[in-house]
This record gives sequence, structure tokens and C-alpha cells, in this order.
Amino acid sequence: MPDTDALKQWGLGAFAVLLLVGTGVKVCGGGPPPKPVPVVVAPEPSAAPPVVAAPLPKSKVGLSAPIAAAWMPGGDVVVAGLDVPTRTIRVQRIDKLDAVVANEPAFDDVAWSTDADLKVAASAEGAFVTWRGLRGGKLVRELAFFGPDLAKRGAPIDVAAASCATRAGIWFADAALVTSVGWSGDRATFALPKDKEAALLCSATRAYAVLEEDEQTSILPLHDDAGAPVVMTRESDFGEDDQRELAEYTVGDEVGVVRLALSGAVALRETKAGVPDALHKLATTIGRDDDVVAVDATSKMVVIVYTQDAAGCKADETGSRVMALRVDRRSFEESVVELAPARCGGENGPFFTGVLEDQLSVAWVERTAGVGKARAPIAGLTHTHVDLLGAPIATHLDQPADAIVDAGCDGAKCFAVALVRHDAEDAKTPGYARVIRW
Repeated sequence: MPDTDALKQWGLGAFAVLLLVGTGVKVCGGGPPPKPVPVVVAPEPSAAPPVVAAPLPKSKVGLSAPIAAAWMPGGDVVVAGLDVPTRTIRVQRIDKLDAVVANEPAFDDVAWSTDADLKVAASAEGAFVTWRGLRGGKLVRELAFFGPDLAKRGAPIDVAAASCATRAGIWFADAALVTSVGWSGDRATFALPKDKEAALLCSATRAYAVLEEDEQTSILPLHDDAGAPVVMTRESDFGEDDQRELAEYTVGDEVGVVRLALSGAVALRETKAGVPDALHKLATTIGRDDDVVAVDATSKMVVIVYTQDAAGCKADETGSRVMALRVDRRSFEESVVELAPARCGGENGPFFTGVLEDQLSVAWVERTAGVGKARAPIAGLTHTHVDLLGAPIATHLDQPADAIVDAGCDGAKCFAVALVRHDAEDAKTPGYARVIRW
């Protein structure tokens, strides 16, 4: 199973970020004012022309949205997508030379719908594909399992809504029960506390239930000797400053949470050996005009990625610049860095993150305003590596596409997959999957 960077997902609300830098920052409690939070500005983009992916042969035509992807050990990528003419979800394995070395149907008698959802998890032992959508005229949520050669292993099974993956397998949760399905097909179940809403969080080797209640948020490790849930945040620690959003992340098998309050105050807490460490209230505040788009961490830092509205755009244009708040996990010193300058006339997102040793890869899809059915809505992908110090340099890949999805990072390289049109002016003809590596 790949690192869970390939499968991390965070349901992002509309975080708003306004970084109050310098002597104007206030924190709760008395004492001297905090030190100014340094801001690092990204270098101007290079004048060199954008990198353009080479065209692929017509034989790769055949997929439509939705698509999903995950990397496999050795550098291959598994891609799943809708095959409209045959009414199937098709699974392909694309090797390091961009050849389709396996191509098999996963689900038959399917149809596109606005709320259709497709997910892929992969390892050296094979791949899981989850389809939520119409099949046989009914709304289903099913899991299909394939060997490394994409030979199907058994019939699809019904699964619950929430899911995440570890190296050992994939996990699903409903209101009362969590079920794990291993790569060998073995299954295990864990009961959830009654009358508590739970989300799933996976690290490399463990799964956790995130229990959010009115007065506190707890983490329950999902193994036989887990014991009681571990409380990560208590609302009583924040007075009347109610919680606005909460995000979880993992570093190895440790768990961290980032809490955003209505006032814009940010706090984080991590576990050490499974036990909650001290609560850290940050000096940097997050306002209402910017959007947090990702939270992730490496062994050295926690990174909160957000966008700020671009100033000076025309009335009918949108635009944003991409920023990051870095927090040293040892000293808890903070710094703000610009990942990409403001760009009018387009939209950024979704965002993908993954760990590359001590750096964090941050990538995002760029959409250009004014495109319609005659042109692909996506202009390309931009990525950068965030370190604890210094200014990251962003690299742009010019790749028109109807969709670009995250395929994860293997610790040395990151992957995404673009759904590319064979004819740039034809939106009706099925496209093909092109792997992007950085």
C-alpha cells in the first residue's frame, strides 16, 4: 500500500485567512506581544516557456470523468474512469514509459450522474476501486478488488460511505461500525461509540475514528487494544471562541489536529506515543477573506495552505495567490511564505499535498476563465516543494484537461493524472489518461 499521502482527503470548508503580521497581532492572555511572524515572498515566475506534455497515441482514447488514480510501487499508476460507450468503469495500469499495460472493466451497467464518485487505492498486491453512483439503474456504493495485473478478484461488494486506506488495506465506516478489508481479502470490524458521529483518518499503518462532539473532539485508534478515545480538543480551552473548522493530519502513526476559531485564532495539538501533547495557540490569525485549501505535515513542520483574493482584478474576473503558514513541529515557530503570486482571470484548485522526505509537495490545478465546451476547462498544474526555511519556487505544467486528479507521493516523487482530450475542440469524444510526475 502506498503512503497515505496518496489518499489523504480533507473536507474543506470556506476557511478565511488574513495573516496579521508584526506588532498588531494579539493572542489570548497577558504578557509581552508576540514576535513578528516572518513573511517570505516567492520569486517571480521564470520567463522560460511552460513545460508541455508530449502527445500520446489515439489508442489511449476511451475514458471520461469521473476519474481517480493511485501510484504503485515501482512507478506505475492505476487509473479508473468512466467508459461511456460500454457503460463500464474501466481500470488501467500505466507504466513508467506511459504505456497502458493492463486495461480491464471494474463495474458494468453504470451511468454518469452529478454526484458520482470514484476512488482508487493501490499497492504491490493490487488495487481497490470504489464506485458510488448509478449501477443497474440504482444508486450503489461498491468495492472491486484487483490483482497487480488487474485481474479481478471476486465480485464487487457493498461498502459504507466514509473511507481511507493504510498499507494493509482499506477502511470503511457507517454510523455504528468500521470495517477493514485487507489486500489478501481478510476483513475485520470495530464498533463505534454509540450516538457519536465519526469520520475516518488513516496513517501509513493505522486507522482512526475522529469523534466530533459539541464539547470536544477525540481520536479513537481502530485496533483491538485501543482503549478509550483520546481527547484532542476541548471547547472549554477556548472560552467563547467557538470552533469554526477542524483538520486532522498524521505524521507516521502520530495524529495532529488544527483548530480554527470563529475569531481566526489557530491552535494545534499532536500526539506523542499516542498521548496528546501540549496545546499550542499560534500567533498568526486566520481571517474571513481567504480560503484554507490543505493541511499536512512532515517530520519537521505543519503546513497550512490557503489562497488570498487577488487585488486589482477586473470586476468580472476572479483571481488569487497561494500562501502557506509553516509551523516548526519542534520549536513551534511560525512563518508565512508565498507559494505563487496573484493571478487574475482564473481559479486555483483542487490542491494536492504529499511528503517528499522533509519537504512537503503542494500542487494545484489551474483553471482559466472564459473556457467552455469548445476548450478544456483546466489550463494545467502548478507544483512546488515547501521546506521549513526559504522561498519555494513554483513550476507550471501547461496541460489542458477536463480533469486532473491526485495519485499520491511515494516519498521521492509525486503523481497526478490528467484526463486529456484527443481533439482539443471536441468535448464529446472520450479522452485518455496522462500521468504527470514531479
